[in-house]
Amino acid sequence: MPHTFPNIAVDSLQVAVVILDRGARVCSLNAAAQAMWGSALNHALGATLDHWFVNDETLITLQTHMAQGKNEVCRGVLKLLRSNESGSVLVHVVLSPVSPSDENPRAEPLSYCLECHQLGSYEHVNQDNQWRSQVQNHQDLMRQLAHEVKNPLGGIRGAAQLLQDELREVAPELTEYTEMMLTQVDRLKNLVDQFLVPYRKGNAQMAALNVHEVCEAVYRIAKIEFPQIDWVRDYDVSVPDVVGVSNYLQQLLLNLVQNAAQAVQHNETAMPHVIIKTRVARNTMVGHTMHHLMVELSVIDNGAGVPPEIYDTLFLPMVTQREGGTGLGLSVAMQIAQQHGGTIEVDSRVGHTQMKLLLPVAKA
Repeated sequence: MPHTFPNIAVDSLQVAVVILDRGARVCSLNAAAQAMWGSALNHALGATLDHWFVNDETLITLQTHMAQGKNEVCRGVLKLLRSNESGSVLVHVVLSPVSPSDENPRAEPLSYCLECHQLGSYEHVNQDNQWRSQVQNHQDLMRQLAHEVKNPLGGIRGAAQLLQDELREVAPELTEYTEMMLTQVDRLKNLVDQFLVPYRKGNAQMAALNVHEVCEAVYRIAKIEFPQIDWVRDYDVSVPDVVGVSNYLQQLLLNLVQNAAQAVQHNETAMPHVIIKTRVARNTMVGHTMHHLMVELSVIDNGAGVPPEIYDTLFLPMVTQREGGTGLGLSVAMQIAQQHGGTIEVDSRVGHTQMKLLLPVAKA
């Protein structure tokens, strides 16, 4: 029979909590669940989960779990449809059996507790998965191509260096041509190295590090390289450490920062500014992994935003609209983020573009 929470502390929790019977019908739900689902208590009692969630394979698994009276925890991600607002969101759910009463401790649990943690818009998470898939599909190809190009470059540079040494004695006026050759070879080598950065972890030791040390190193570089931009630091000093390789995370953040700076410069934004911001993110889905706690590092600019025509391929190599750009910065950044178990999310519109790096926290 439907009932309300006997403990007022449960109703005051910020986590959405719902009590279900074995038929997946709502027996009670706290205020947070009512707000998340967009349903008042009197309308929700007795209704089944498919009244709010898309009836997909995950929901069927949860319903079967309850119908069979299983006594273990079951988790999943459901798509929540709400009538009080447009669109839909993804929700990470944790289904736990309610403990039997003291009077009959051997009794089979007849009800379940469902915890709901909102992950974000369905379309946003789908976009993130699409970007991750695209980058992963290109990684092996880019690595092989980079190695094939880099091997002959070493031979060309060595031959050019020997030729330059000879010309210094017999025809010094011609050394400008060998200098040009060496400069271009080095430029190509640096370009190839950008492809290989995410694969060079090798035996580099991952270690717990303070993300603000990375931010400060990049901030100092950015202020020198782009002095005409107003650089703002908005740090949450309470964020926990992350696990990673400092040099690679600096390269990742520098790529995001340079991209933002070039965006505000290219569009001649009035009063251009870039914000480097850190926060804690809770209950975040990265790929197919649920993280209850992550570090969120954002680079925010007030440029013209990401052009719609390149939005879906933003993290692929060679995708750029900037004249003279290589289109490698964001691709390398995403690969490093994935290497560290994280990802990059994008929120872009005219006057506001936020590149949000999400990284798992270091285990205590």
